[in-house]
Amino acid sequence: MRILIVSYAFPPYNDIGHVRVGKTAKYLNQFGHEIRVLTAADQPFASSLPVEIPEEHIVRTPWWNVNRPAEIAFGGRGKVAERGLDNRGVFRPIVQTLRAAYRLIYKSWVSFPDDQVGWLPFALKAGSRVVEDWRPDVLYASALPYTSLLIAHVMAKRYNLPWVGELRDLWVDFHRYHVGRVRKHIEHRLEKRVLSSATGLVTVSEPMAELLRKKYCKPTAVVLNGYDPEDYIPRMAPPVGSKELRLVYTGMVYEGKHDPRVLFDALRFLGPEVNDVRIEFYGRYLGSVRELAIQCGVDHLVSINGQIPYRDSLRMQQEADALILFPWTDPQERGVYSGKLFEYIGSGRPILAIGGVRTVASDLIAERGAGAVCETATKVAMQLRIWLAEKRTTGSVSAPTAEAGAGLTREAQARKLEKFLADIVPKAVEEQ
Repeated sequence: MRILIVSYAFPPYNDIGHVRVGKTAKYLNQFGHEIRVLTAADQPFASSLPVEIPEEHIVRTPWWNVNRPAEIAFGGRGKVAERGLDNRGVFRPIVQTLRAAYRLIYKSWVSFPDDQVGWLPFALKAGSRVVEDWRPDVLYASALPYTSLLIAHVMAKRYNLPWVGELRDLWVDFHRYHVGRVRKHIEHRLEKRVLSSATGLVTVSEPMAELLRKKYCKPTAVVLNGYDPEDYIPRMAPPVGSKELRLVYTGMVYEGKHDPRVLFDALRFLGPEVNDVRIEFYGRYLGSVRELAIQCGVDHLVSINGQIPYRDSLRMQQEADALILFPWTDPQERGVYSGKLFEYIGSGRPILAIGGVRTVASDLIAERGAGAVCETATKVAMQLRIWLAEKRTTGSVSAPTAEAGAGLTREAQARKLEKFLADIVPKAVEEQ
């Protein structure tokens, strides 16, 4: 099958969505399909992901950054990409006012449907050349950003092609949608027009899939994020013999959506044993975590580090005694797994899910014996004591069984996608 993947998110730029689309392309290519990718160049992320299909099969276009004026106001694209819209310091009132204006003007009306809308004209022009020179059997568009779906929708209509939309997060029903009722009404109409034209839809959890099926009556597949065994160092494990319990978190912490306070409160319950615990955070936008650790009086136990390359992040996970996961705190987010969950499972280290509400992620951890789910600081402290005792006795913390990751590899999930496309694309062609 000839598949043209339309996705702003793609390696080498390092973000969780970019990993997923890169792995999809890798494995569909390995399965023998002809893959081409339409994506954007010069993205505001570190260029540290491996590109795992031939570069000549990737079309990278320029794009207009519609947020350029706002980024200049907040210190430049590099600062915004690394630290977000920092509102600390003596200029805090001014920055807060600018943030409010940015959200009202840019997020509501300029960044429509998202910050990458400036990619649309370049992608349509380059995508048209690809389709005319190399006619694909199907367009496969991955969102976020939703601009990718809009591009595939236009190209499919222009060239009478079937297209499939992948929603790594929902669109108007996204759990963090917050851009006003008027904008939401307009965007709802756009979403309906775009997704109603798709041949099929793909998403990342069954609750999300069920919502899409009810709204659009389209064939909808669940393709989890997964992990790739080829990315990990074989047989790597934490050093044996140290009494310290080393916990690692990789990725962003969303203020108001994740709750590190439960973890920090648990540390205070440990008494003298707390001196044998070390917690390491790696990622972007972690300033609020540092401030919270100071407030809780545990900052001497917590190290905050910047984003590191993807493979280094996986190595840090393999070397940890246990890995920290913060489930979402909003009940509406029960269908969100978090891409890092599957990376954690692939590392072979136990996961400590802390606080939040019961989600598909915490259910998966419990069902597969991949770690511990602790909603309260008391339960977190109890689990830490268990692991501390195990380290003192055996020198290491036991790994989950191999069955914890069964069927969750990127290859297995790509096989599910392959079957879904094979089922719906020929039918779509016959109906045209």
